[in-house]
Amino acid sequence: MMQFPVQGMNDETNGREAVPAVQTHELMAAPDFNAPLKPVADFVARPDFPQCVLGEHLDLGGFTGVVVAVIKQSIKVRSADGATRSFKSYGLQRIYGAPPEVPEVAPELDYSPSSQGHAPAVQAQPAKAVPAREVIEEPNFDQAVRPIVGLLNTPDFPRSAFGQQVDIGGYIGVIVEIVDQSLKVRSREGTSRNYNLLRLRAIYGGGAGVKR
Repeated sequence: MMQFPVQGMNDETNGREAVPAVQTHELMAAPDFNAPLKPVADFVARPDFPQCVLGEHLDLGGFTGVVVAVIKQSIKVRSADGATRSFKSYGLQRIYGAPPEVPEVAPELDYSPSSQGHAPAVQAQPAKAVPAREVIEEPNFDQAVRPIVGLLNTPDFPRSAFGQQVDIGGYIGVIVEIVDQSLKVRSREGTSRNYNLLRLRAIYGGGAGVKR
């Protein structure tokens, strides 16, 4: 008697074969913690990020370690003491990437019938009250450098970080101003960068690394 294959079994097999494999790249050699330590900001603008950091010894806001795996759009970093943390690549790009250019806004012109025959007048905008700014004009660059990850969990953050010299992904400077939900950090060389508090917490505000 001729036997026919069961259609349901074939469908199940085909379904299993159609499941895409997770894109994972793991470091085959042992992590080299003696390699030069590089800030993650040096890599986030590269077109092959995050794959290009596999095996690199990185500084991510005070958490240092070797990238031992790249899983889709996340990197897994292992420190010298065995702690492992995962970081989202798009979150790192938002914090350490170049700030977007702000487009110039053209002034609003008055083309009402009453203004015909005359040069278009620029509509006056009502003046907005500007809150008083608290800025440190002479930062102390001789103080100790503190990793930003060690300040995020303090109860009065970000006030507790005001005036502190911090390390944020390899960029070292003093927090000279707190504006809304951003920190303004000035380096010894005179450059300044702004960091969004919510993004900092999203990357560095998690718990301690998982021991493996």
